[in-house]
Amino acid sequence: MKKLAVILIGLVVVLTGISLAPQFLIDQDHLRQRIMVAFQRQTGLELKMGETSFQLLPWPSFQATNVVLTRPGCTPFVAARSVHADMSLLAVLNREISFQEFTVKGAGIMLHRASEKQCSTWLPVFSQEDTATSPAADGTVSPRWKVSFGGLHLTDAELSWQDDLSDGHVPAGGHLHIKSLELAGMRSASPWVDLQGTHEHTPFTLRGRVGPLSQLFSARAEQKDPWAFSLGMTLGAGDHQDRVTLDGLMRDAHRLKGVNFTLSGRWASLRGMRHLFPHAVPADLGQIEGTVRFHSDDATLPAASSNGADMALTDSLLHLPGRLVPDQIHAHLGSVDLPAGAWHVAAPLQLSDIQIDADSAQAPLVLQGQAAWGRYAWLFHGELASLQQARMAAFGRDPSSVGLNLDVQGQDRTLNSLFNRNDAGKNDVAQEHVSFALQGNVGRQSSTLTFSGQASLLQLPDMKGISGLLVHDGHVKGQLVMNAPGTDGPVSVTVQDMAFDSREFGGTLTADFPAPLGSGMSGKLHLTHMDGDHFTYAPVMELAAEGAHPEEKQASPASNGQKEDRSATDRYMGSQYAGAHGAATDEHMAPSVPDASVQKSLPVQWFGAVATSAFDVDVTADQLHVAGVAYQGLHLHLLGLEGRLSLSVLGGNVQDVPLSGEVVLDGSSDPVRMGMKASPLILPAGWVQMALNQPVTFEGPVQLNGALGTEGAQQDALWQALDGQMGLSLVDGRVHREVLAPLAGPAASLLKMGSGTMGLRCFAGTVKFDHGQAHFNDMALEVKHFSVIGQGTMKLDDMSYTLQLMPHVSLVGADFSTPLVLSGQNGAFHVGTQDKDQPALDTASFGSDACAYAVQQARGGQKGLALPARDEGHSGGAGGILRALGLGGN
Repeated sequence: MKKLAVILIGLVVVLTGISLAPQFLIDQDHLRQRIMVAFQRQTGLELKMGETSFQLLPWPSFQATNVVLTRPGCTPFVAARSVHADMSLLAVLNREISFQEFTVKGAGIMLHRASEKQCSTWLPVFSQEDTATSPAADGTVSPRWKVSFGGLHLTDAELSWQDDLSDGHVPAGGHLHIKSLELAGMRSASPWVDLQGTHEHTPFTLRGRVGPLSQLFSARAEQKDPWAFSLGMTLGAGDHQDRVTLDGLMRDAHRLKGVNFTLSGRWASLRGMRHLFPHAVPADLGQIEGTVRFHSDDATLPAASSNGADMALTDSLLHLPGRLVPDQIHAHLGSVDLPAGAWHVAAPLQLSDIQIDADSAQAPLVLQGQAAWGRYAWLFHGELASLQQARMAAFGRDPSSVGLNLDVQGQDRTLNSLFNRNDAGKNDVAQEHVSFALQGNVGRQSSTLTFSGQASLLQLPDMKGISGLLVHDGHVKGQLVMNAPGTDGPVSVTVQDMAFDSREFGGTLTADFPAPLGSGMSGKLHLTHMDGDHFTYAPVMELAAEGAHPEEKQASPASNGQKEDRSATDRYMGSQYAGAHGAATDEHMAPSVPDASVQKSLPVQWFGAVATSAFDVDVTADQLHVAGVAYQGLHLHLLGLEGRLSLSVLGGNVQDVPLSGEVVLDGSSDPVRMGMKASPLILPAGWVQMALNQPVTFEGPVQLNGALGTEGAQQDALWQALDGQMGLSLVDGRVHREVLAPLAGPAASLLKMGSGTMGLRCFAGTVKFDHGQAHFNDMALEVKHFSVIGQGTMKLDDMSYTLQLMPHVSLVGADFSTPLVLSGQNGAFHVGTQDKDQPALDTASFGSDACAYAVQQARGGQKGLALPARDEGHSGGAGGILRALGLGGN
C-alpha cells in the first residue's frame, strides 16, 4: 500500500508539474507573437490577443482574452471577450490544428461588403483553395496547416451586417443578438445546429441537422452525395409563436446548385421579415400559413460560379432568393397591406383572406380573397395560366406575359346604411350588384386586358369632380393596354374602345395616359347623354360642409330650417367650392401677402399637376343637361402643353343659339396670362357666380358675349389687371329674394316674404374692366311687375361699389319709381337717395321694355336665348298688389 501511495503521489506531482510547466518554461508573450505571425501568414488576416494561456492536462487547451480579427489596414470585423479551445495533440503531428471544442464568449461579428474590396468581410474571409502562403522574411515558404473543429459554442454575441454595394436583393444593413449557438458533430456527416437569439426584442430559434460542413465551406470538397438539411425555426414566444420548417437537399452545397426544398409553417406576421428583407417582402403580410416547394434555377448563376471557379459562400446565399423557382404553392394569407404608391396603386390597398394554390409548375395559379381600396370592398377570384408562366412574367429575364382571368364582385352596401347619418358605416361606399371581369395577358413590360362590368348601384371613386357620385344601372366594357419601357420603368396606359352607359351618362372613350401616370392625357370622349340635374351623391360629400365654421352653418338656409331650392349638382359644387375656396371671398377684402416660402405658380396652386401636364382631349356630347342648361351637339377641346392650358368651345348650341368661345391660361412664363372669349358662351348661373367668388343667388342660363384678358404674378394682381368688356344676360331664370331687398326701396319688407326664390324675366348688363375698376352699364332686372335699371362702378382692389338704380313697380295701372344710390363693401350696403349734383340715370334709352334693351346691349347684337314675354296680367285690391310683387306665386 505504501508503494501504491508513493506511486500515486509521484504521479500527481508529475502531472501537476507537466500542467504547470508551460506557464513557467514557455515565454507566453513570445508564443503569442509567434501565433499571430503564423496566423497572418496562413490567412492574410491580422490577429490580436490580450492575455493567453496554454495547458496540457487534462488535455491540450488554449485560452485568450480580447481577441480581435481584422484585415490589414481595415477596421476589426471580429472581437471576442474570451476564446477557449480544446485541441488534439496527435493532430499537430500531421500539421493539423484540430479543435475538439471551440468556445467564444461576448463576440461582436461584423459582415461588411465595402466599396474597398480589400476591407470586405463577407465570409469566407479567405480563399478556400489550398495555395501556398506568402514567403517569410527569410524567404522560406511553409505549407498551410489544416484547421478543423469538432464543436463550436458561441454565447452572448452580436451579429451585424452592412452592404455598401447592395443590388436590391438584400438589405443594406441590420443586426441581431445571438444568445447561444451550438454546432455539434461538425466533422460528422450530419452536424446538429442549435441557435437562439433575438431580433428587435423578438426571440427566435433555429434547430436541426445539416449535411457535412466541409462540403458547404470548401470549394475543393467532393460533392458526391446530396447535401441534406432539415431545420425548424420559431419566432416569438407563447401561444402566438410562429413556426417554420425547411426540408431539402442540394447537389452542390458550396455553390448552392441543385437546391430543392419544401418550406411549410405558420407566421402571424411578416413585418419583422419585411424589415429584415424589404425587397423580398415589399408589403406587410399578416398570418400566413401553408406549404411551398422550390428548386433553384442554376442557369441564372453568375458566370464565374457556372465555370466552376470559387464563389464566396455568402455571395451565393445572397443570390439564392433570386434563383428560386416555385414548384408548388398552397398558402393562405390573412392580410396584405400595400401602401400608397406600391405596385402603381395610388391609394392604400388591403387584401385579406387570400388563398393561393398551384398543384405544380404547369398547373394554373389560383388566387382568391377579399380586397379593400379606400372605402371600397370587393371579393376577387383570379386565375393565371400556370405557375411557371406567372413566375416568368413577373421575374423572368426576357419579356413575357401570362394569361389572366379575374372576376371581381363588390360587397353590397344597403341604402339604409348609406343614408343613415348616424350609422357607423356611413363612410363605406354605396354599391349593389357590382361585378367586373378582366381577361387577357399581363407582364412586366406589356399587358393587354379586356374588361367589362356592371352595377345596379355604384359610387364612383374619390376623384375631384366625381367623388361620391352614384351611378345606377351602369355597364362598361373596353380594352386596357399597359406598357413599360423597362422592368422597373414607369407605366403608360391606353384605354381603347371603352363604352359605358347608365341612367346618368353614357358614351365612349379612347385615351392614352403616357408614363409616368399623371403626366398627361390624350384622347377622345363622346357622351351620348349626360343628365347632371339628376346626379345624386352619397352623404359622404356633406363631410366637407360639416367642417365649416359654426357661424357659417348658422347663416346657411338649411340651418335656419329653410329648404334650399337647388339641384343636386349645385349643392355638390357648392360643397366642393366651400371646401376648396372657403376663404376666397376674404382674399378680396384685403390684399393677400405672398408667402415667400411657396414657390408654386398660380396655375399649379389652382389645378395642381394638371397645370404642367400635357393634355389633348377632344370632348363631344350629343345631349348634356347640367344645372338647368340643356346643351346639344357640344364640342370641346382641352389642350395643355408646358404650362399653357386652353379650353375651346368648337361647337354646340343651347336651344337654337350656337356656341363658340375659348378660355386660355398661360403659366409658361411670368407673369401669368389669362384670356377669355365668348361669342357667345352659355353657362349655368351658379358656375359664373362661384367663379367670381360670389354666393349663388341667381339660377338659370347666363349668356356671355365679349372678351377679357389679364396678367399678373399673384391672384390679386390678375383680378385688378382685368381688361376688356363682357356682356351678361340671364333670361327666364330665378332669383333669391334677399338680392331684391336692397333694390326694392319701400317694398323691401314685402319682398322678403314668401319662398326663397321667385321667377326672373331678365337680368342683363355690360361690364367693362379698365384700370382696376369695373364699370356697369345698361343694367336691367325684372321680376314680374318689379324692375330695376341702373349703372355704376366697382373698385377691384377693395370691392367697394356705387350703383345708381331706378326701381320701378307697376301696380294696378299705376307706376312707382324712386332714384336710389346703392353703395357697399364686404357684404355691408347702404341705400340712399341720389344727390342733386349727381348726373341722373338716362332712363329714356331703356325704352318701354328695359329687359329687351339691356339684353340686346349685353349680347352685342348676337343671337341669344329668347326673352320671355312680359307678364301683363293683374288685378286690383291688396291681393293683386301682392301677386304683382311675386308674393302670391312664382
